[in-house]
Amino acid sequence: MRNKNIEKILESLKGLAGSGNLLSTVAKGMTDYLLTLEPGDLIQSDPARTIAVPIAYDLWYLYVHDNLMVKYYDNLSVEDQRHKDYTEYISENLSFLSPLTGLRPMKVVRDLKQFVVEKAFDVYDMRVRTEYSNNGIYWINTLAFELWIKGLGAQYPSDGPKGYDPNDYIGYLSFPIGQLGVMEVISLFWETAISGYTFTGVDSDDSYEPKLPPSISDPDKPICVSPPEMFPPVKDSHGTIQPGMNYCFGRHLIDGTYRRSDTPAVPQNTSSSEWKSPYAPIANRDFELFSSEMKMYLEDVKPKLWARYWIHKDDTFPVPGEFVGILCKPIVAPPHVWWFQESTPFVYAGNWVETTHLTSGIVTKVTLEADRTDEGIGNEYEVKIQGCNVKIYPTDFYDYKVGDRVAILKLDSTMEKATKSFTWSDQAYFDETDKDTVITNYLIIPATFYKRKH
Repeated sequence: MRNKNIEKILESLKGLAGSGNLLSTVAKGMTDYLLTLEPGDLIQSDPARTIAVPIAYDLWYLYVHDNLMVKYYDNLSVEDQRHKDYTEYISENLSFLSPLTGLRPMKVVRDLKQFVVEKAFDVYDMRVRTEYSNNGIYWINTLAFELWIKGLGAQYPSDGPKGYDPNDYIGYLSFPIGQLGVMEVISLFWETAISGYTFTGVDSDDSYEPKLPPSISDPDKPICVSPPEMFPPVKDSHGTIQPGMNYCFGRHLIDGTYRRSDTPAVPQNTSSSEWKSPYAPIANRDFELFSSEMKMYLEDVKPKLWARYWIHKDDTFPVPGEFVGILCKPIVAPPHVWWFQESTPFVYAGNWVETTHLTSGIVTKVTLEADRTDEGIGNEYEVKIQGCNVKIYPTDFYDYKVGDRVAILKLDSTMEKATKSFTWSDQAYFDETDKDTVITNYLIIPATFYKRKH
């Protein structure tokens, strides 16, 4: 039985960012009512009895595909992939996430053995209580991408967002997506937006625009959930209920559960490439829902569809070789079950995004020529590429220091002229057997990306 007046109030609140917090607060004060928001979503005045079976679209993000982290581990069997502990990969290869304390990839159950159910008899209530816990594995869906150079178009075209002009874009990022209304915010983030971009001899040059680590406000920082629970936390990271604020780090693609974000980012340049007003990224111009299928993807993602973020020619990301990811912040309106995630938002998809000829990495160690034991010429550098620590050499005698992001030329790709765009399926990945080895077909070059002022 439904109370029509209260139903109208709740309906007016639905779709707002932060609505989960607000709805749960409103519902708490409503006694003697049973309210239905959507199929499968029940609210009762007694929180102890608030329960419903989640319906399929609530949990689309738990239906996963092509774990990026698997590529780092050589020859894992399918069975091993179901149980692999990727904690080491996260701490070493994704260490740049550390400024966002608590941010984690999502956890999923790939084997029912990982879903632990413990039952105990409660003498006080005279009933059996059931405790659930998820010992599932971390998962990052592989982000598809395509980048092209002048004169070469897309291999996998799509209609693009409204008003799309293919001459305005140089590539796209694509990821599988389910029903809207489940995630309060879906946002895009990238490595240098968290860690900054340091390059020897350039940041002190007035002709270059420095890219410093950002000052991330507390409301935008992820909430660490420890120990993980079946339901997402009710409060935002700032601890109060303020609907409509869409708190979540990154460039927002979806706000308020359904709406492509119409808030432009701060312009990244002083003018456009055509010497006009600077380009300001905005999702309702650059984000396509829903796009053409990515036919080369390793797994069929149906019944999910595909979304694309188109990279504008005046954008200043991605820096070749940096990690680019998608964050999902679930709504908290009960009984949204999120199956023991460890942060809100969580990393849903991602990839190391390189170009045909170029990538980059972070210098972790410098061995001066005088200290080398192999009689080699020049300094030897240990560099994290795709988060994997390898040894490579420079093309010249320019001195780089620990912490610098250095541009890297992929020699094998320069042997022939590029005849098609570069996609995620063309990209080579480092694995654990490459760690701490010398990579002779990669060279550090004295270059930087996107940093010269107009």
